[in-house]
Amino acid sequence: MTSLPEWLRQLREIEIVNAVQRDPRSMGSSILGYTLEEAVQAIGGGQTCFDKPWRDLSPRDRVLIYCYLNQVGHIEELTEAFGQIYAKGPPDEEPVVIDLGCGPFTGGLALASVLGSQMGFHYVGMDQSETMRAFGESLAEAATRSFGESMPPVRRYWTDDLLACVWPFAPGWRPIIVIASYLLASRTLRVTKLVGDLGKFLNKVGRGEVTVMYTNSDRDDRNRNYPQFRDRLQELGFDEVVYDHGRIRAERTRRYRRLRYGLFYRPRRTTLPLEEVK
Repeated sequence: MTSLPEWLRQLREIEIVNAVQRDPRSMGSSILGYTLEEAVQAIGGGQTCFDKPWRDLSPRDRVLIYCYLNQVGHIEELTEAFGQIYAKGPPDEEPVVIDLGCGPFTGGLALASVLGSQMGFHYVGMDQSETMRAFGESLAEAATRSFGESMPPVRRYWTDDLLACVWPFAPGWRPIIVIASYLLASRTLRVTKLVGDLGKFLNKVGRGEVTVMYTNSDRDDRNRNYPQFRDRLQELGFDEVVYDHGRIRAERTRRYRRLRYGLFYRPRRTTLPLEEVK
């Protein structure tokens, strides 16, 4: 059964739940003045432009509703995945996490909940929405400010374009984890460009081992982009370790949550590909 640490539950309570429920617009069972059905419509299933207002909701209001309704479930899924990857302990070196379609620091919070204060990590959050990235940074700052003794130090880099992201270190051998969680459900996603940009950014970070974690809804239509995503990763030298249906049971609800998941792996490279040799 998947459970979240107390510091993360408190962070969510303070920064998200209280922010919604104590807002003067949230009268009775309404969410910032809207019914649950309307609130779901306002966030477009998580696949909408969060930088635009909706009716009288600001972009930040929409992100807050997204966090209130959706984020905790995604954190639980990724916490379960990280818990399995690091079941025998943290990696030997601080990992680099590249969170594609990062939303509000979701993957960073999940990994922090698993590593605890044992080891820090570098976090690259890529999302098209500036409002999502800003809210993610505010959650990261709040977590560090209030619960810094319980979570690892995290160096954060935010971008809407991997190729424009400034990586301040020389290429090294750090282990790299790529998160592709729900991003592939997007109908407008350009998969070939996404994976191509990822490959170039991985070369910039270094030649350590790379693990790609994929999670999504169990619905077939939400996984329509997976075959192309798999094929492009294989062209970069990744092996598909697993692609299957699964479910997790969260302590919070004690209900099973079904999902589709995949895992890819590329070992540490000891020789440079020809295209990298100048």
